[in-house]
Amino acid sequence: MEDLLKLGSRMINLPPSGLTGPLYPWIFWVLWTSRNQLMFEDKSFSETEMVLKAIKAAKEWQESLPQRKKRSASSKDCHTSNSLSQVPTNAHIVFSDAAWNSSTGAGGLSWICTDAEGAHRFQGTDTRRYIASALVAEALALKAGLSQAISSGIKDVICVSDSKCLIDLITGNKTVVALRGMLHDISVLSQSFSSISFRFIPRTCNEPADRLAKNSLFQFSKHFSEMTNSVIA
Repeated sequence: MEDLLKLGSRMINLPPSGLTGPLYPWIFWVLWTSRNQLMFEDKSFSETEMVLKAIKAAKEWQESLPQRKKRSASSKDCHTSNSLSQVPTNAHIVFSDAAWNSSTGAGGLSWICTDAEGAHRFQGTDTRRYIASALVAEALALKAGLSQAISSGIKDVICVSDSKCLIDLITGNKTVVALRGMLHDISVLSQSFSSISFRFIPRTCNEPADRLAKNSLFQFSKHFSEMTNSVIA
């Protein structure tokens, strides 16, 4: 206990960084990339340099997020020309969504595939103990949905998500540091289809996938809590 108190007395809080979210995911990311640079490029960085790199990466991601406008979406939004009113008869629609706990970093992923008439084709869920951000979770869900569509032999697909930031990054050929590898994977998977497009839809139009993702995260968190309590007991 005395050692912990001594350690605590030497700890210094970081100055205000201007971030609205937690910094620790980006510190983990920089530690990992710095470790790779040390091993493969013989480059090393001081603690201060790594913290500054983490703050820079976090700000870059934060600034890439669109400003959210308060707006009550209605069911009519699901039938606008910007969403799913015009779907080719041969196309399948892959809905994807994610639920993310900012306190623990855990995430629940979901994806649902239907044909052009709305008939269910397949669905799936997954959970991860640690995901860096909500945006990364959304990308993981989309990637999983695409992978299953390929396994199912689907050739024409429309990917829809209620994450406007993710869709803008994909369709605008832009990237952020934390998603660079993920966006590359999605691009590679996209080459397996005869036709593919990515569309944003309001959350009210993505409720089935939203429920799946939240339930997946809830069940995972409950199971993990029970395992932790049994170990402590």
